[in-house]
Amino acid sequence: MPSGTTDRLRASGGPSEHLLVLLNDHRVMTTDQLARATDTPARTVLYRLEQLRTAGLVDYDRPGRQRGSAPHHWRLRPAGARLVTGTSPADGRRPSALFSAHAATITEVWLALREHGPAAGLTMTCWTTDRAGWQEWEGPTSQWGGTSTKRLTPDAVYEAVLDDGQKVAAFIEVDLASMTQTQLRAKLDRYRAYVRDEAWRGRFPHCPPLLLLTTTAHRAVTFTRNAARHLGENSLPGYGRRLVDDFDRIAAHGRLVVAAAGCVRDPARAVTEHAWTLTDPEAAEVTLTAICTERAATTAAALPAYQRQEAEADRLRRDEVLRRIRVNPRPLLPLLGPAAVDLISYLLDTHHDPTDAFTPHLDADATLDRLAGWWRRTPRSDGDTPALRAALTRQHHQAWSHQVSHLARLAATGEDRPAWYAAAADLARQRLLPATEHHGLHKARSREEAQEKVWRYWQPAADLGEATALTYPQWREQQVTAEWTRLSWWQRQRTDRTILAAAFDAEHLTACARCALTIPATDTGNCPGCHHTQRLPHEQHHTVTPLTDLIAALRADTTDDP
Repeated sequence: MPSGTTDRLRASGGPSEHLLVLLNDHRVMTTDQLARATDTPARTVLYRLEQLRTAGLVDYDRPGRQRGSAPHHWRLRPAGARLVTGTSPADGRRPSALFSAHAATITEVWLALREHGPAAGLTMTCWTTDRAGWQEWEGPTSQWGGTSTKRLTPDAVYEAVLDDGQKVAAFIEVDLASMTQTQLRAKLDRYRAYVRDEAWRGRFPHCPPLLLLTTTAHRAVTFTRNAARHLGENSLPGYGRRLVDDFDRIAAHGRLVVAAAGCVRDPARAVTEHAWTLTDPEAAEVTLTAICTERAATTAAALPAYQRQEAEADRLRRDEVLRRIRVNPRPLLPLLGPAAVDLISYLLDTHHDPTDAFTPHLDADATLDRLAGWWRRTPRSDGDTPALRAALTRQHHQAWSHQVSHLARLAATGEDRPAWYAAAADLARQRLLPATEHHGLHKARSREEAQEKVWRYWQPAADLGEATALTYPQWREQQVTAEWTRLSWWQRQRTDRTILAAAFDAEHLTACARCALTIPATDTGNCPGCHHTQRLPHEQHHTVTPLTDLIAALRADTTDDP
């Protein structure tokens, strides 16, 4: 066998190698198709093919006849396949007449799209046939679980861009009237599984439409009508119908569009004319460009819907994470520390009032987004947790300083309100005041109002048998007078009534250990002014730390008010 041609191809390639590559890509091509694909005169192409045939790299057949003017259908031989790809997928046997005719027809569709597509607004970017275009994916085997490898085997996969730059794709099926409608429906079932499992996501910009090129218009209409009944078109938005909401847009984006044209013998018509019949009975015949443009428009409409859907899903996942943290923040303590957890609890409080002066100016949404993302991330990198802890601790101190500064501004007015003592005590523990605690602090009761409330609800001892309720001063005056009366004249000369009143107060009154509010000893509840539980003897009320001193100690630890 001559080897000069083979050696020359290996060394320098050239037009003859291009013919081998085309035959490898398209399996079978006629002499005319190779001439059109290479923009070379048919006689020149035929001369090169004969050289390749003499070298044992290619061979030809005439499907259905061996004599006459039937075109040569060229194919690679094993040696030619090895030269192009390094392997030999071809077994060297002569293909059947139907195979050759089918493969050559697919090639003719490719040429029609390449030659007439740009004028129709479709510029081809990719064309894959045979195994290169097959789609494989892992799909569920049943509703009870389990997966298996599934396969879709279109005759060709067509990808292109529209004039506006949008990408489109389509599955091409060629029918030479060799398949029954039952076989076509079985093929459609595989497409349904492909669409149901959404196997096209990540590979194509939209669910590629199924485009069937068949022999007659009647056969095309029959196929689309059967496909409409088989697909259940009423369950999804139809072709050209108005999309109402995000669900419609996403459903339309993932919908399998099926169209057929009865011009497989003249595929140029399928590219340039209104030759395609849709499954929608209300739609007239349309062009291939219209089908692809509709798919591109559906993609453009679905993209914001997907973004909104994903944003909503992210929000729900974020809210669920934050809800669990709000219910039980203790797992965060060993990772982030008490200051960060206190800030998180404050930010997750649902009672915030942005107009309240005690509310610090924090970017709560960004902080909580970062927290939720950190908590969901597994595993967490070594730098994630310390960095987040430092950021949250810093924000906590800024918020704490803001609340201290505002409390100091309230106290600078010279007023003395028991609730401010409680706020100062909480802040002294490096704890942020929750919204329910700091809301309305500027309207808290004054000491006089709080003391008046104490006396309003004071009741004398039950065994006094008073017909009418007495105020504490009235009761004390009554009791001191009775004791004064029981003293002898000589004792009254040496006893001051104020001393008796002070002793009476020491027996029947206490003082709040935090705000020094006077409270009857019979009142065992919390302090009405600051809600503190501990009491001091009444004569020790002067030992309570003044509010100004409490705030001065807090101010020493603050940063500048943000």
